[in-house]
Amino acid sequence: MVKYSKKIQVLLTEQQLKGLEEIAQKDHKKLGTLVREAIEEYHLKKNKLEKVTEAVDRLLSLPEVPVPEDYQKWEAEYLKRKYSCQ
Repeated sequence: MVKYSKKIQVLLTEQQLKGLEEIAQKDHKKLGTLVREAIEEYHLKKNKLEKVTEAVDRLLSLPEVPVPEDYQKWEAEYLKRKYSCQ
């Protein structure tokens, strides 16, 4: 189980708090849990997705390389070189 050790203070309007409390009650969750889930889902996952998207874009922008005609031969040579350099 995750142990939370950092605390933040968030100021809400009465209407925002009431709305969140209704959702928390309906979902049988504590208000803090609801807020943490919203932060994770909306901001942190979005940030992670952006990083993955950037990495994929970088991979797709690499120059094309020729495909070996005999993949098994190529792989054997590759592994031989890889492990002989150690």
